[in-house]
Amino acid sequence: MNAILDATFDPTTQGPITPPPTPATSASQQAPSDDGKLTVSARHLQHHPLVPEFVSEYTLGDELGSGGFGFVVSATRNSDQKEVAVKFIFRDKVPAHGWAKDPELGVVPMEIYALRNVSHPNIIGFMGSYQDFKYFYLVMELHGTPWSASNPLLSKSNVNNGMMEAIAKATLNHRNAAAANGGGSASTTSSGTASFSPTASSSSSSLNQLAEGLEEPPKPALLVRRTSCDLFECIEHHSKFSESQARLIFKQIVDCVHYLNAKGICHRDIKDENIVIDNDFVVKLIDFGSAVIIPPQGKVFDRFYGTINYASPEILKGEKYRAESAEVWSLGILLYTILYGEVPFNDPMQVISGAYIPPRVQSSSECLHLLNWMLAKTPERRATIQDVAKHPWIVGLSMP
Repeated sequence: MNAILDATFDPTTQGPITPPPTPATSASQQAPSDDGKLTVSARHLQHHPLVPEFVSEYTLGDELGSGGFGFVVSATRNSDQKEVAVKFIFRDKVPAHGWAKDPELGVVPMEIYALRNVSHPNIIGFMGSYQDFKYFYLVMELHGTPWSASNPLLSKSNVNNGMMEAIAKATLNHRNAAAANGGGSASTTSSGTASFSPTASSSSSSLNQLAEGLEEPPKPALLVRRTSCDLFECIEHHSKFSESQARLIFKQIVDCVHYLNAKGICHRDIKDENIVIDNDFVVKLIDFGSAVIIPPQGKVFDRFYGTINYASPEILKGEKYRAESAEVWSLGILLYTILYGEVPFNDPMQVISGAYIPPRVQSSSECLHLLNWMLAKTPERRATIQDVAKHPWIVGLSMP
């Protein structure tokens, strides 16, 4: 196993990693708004002074998601209008075990460290990072199709290009009007930080109005929550996949987990909501906030990091566990969900001692063999990620 670095200890001193000092708080910082009409990202960023270098490179767009440790928004790279995703990670929410020392960036959250040090077609790409007194900014590629009932198979490029063209057109009209009237709702301060002030008229501007080129201010950044592009929504839309479609999707996930294992990295939160997918069923793994570096000699854990519905029997029983075996169990839960459009167990007791819910559709013997192997109750009898990667159902061979 080729471990990159140990996330708990600094390899140069063999001592524990100390979180980086927090930069001084800006005097202009204001508390987030409590306006319930705003998205999470808008409430936190509407008065927040962003890093000038980031502001010069990117323009924020819609909210893509939010959680307890941060939130994700889209952004447009100013140099070429490429759309990206930016995760704002709360500095004070990064747990003690969640830091890693990068040779160039210094001590950063594990998620930034992991993505910066891996490269795989089925793992979301790292594009840069920034930090200020409140956040680490993780800039990543943006991937996936909005899987909503109203837009089931929209082309990502058409959606993004149409939106950007509409916003650009409306922005140009607004700037022209602002120049004539001597005012405007969006501004850049003398320090280079961007700010915006949502108003009733601007927040009610719809994308349709923008597309028509009405001379109204463009919608304030972050006021809109974009439809999810994750595998969960994709499964909801399709109900279930054919076995060949399921294999195409699942093989990509197995490939990147196998790659991470060879790098000594365990994701620890494999689930459908942490996988983004597009119309061509190309998937990319995201959210490395629970990731851990496994040393060559191995490591056992006594605390669970992940999602309870994907937790293995040994975790639910409160036993010490190996992250690699627990990861394969999570992959088994994921495969069942992709194949049959529902979860395999009703409750933790069924996970610990019961059989999974019998599928309502028929699957090949090779598929069921792999599923049962990954969902073995004891980790000693469970498949390894190497076993999964070379299994006949994954590589497309018939079993003898």
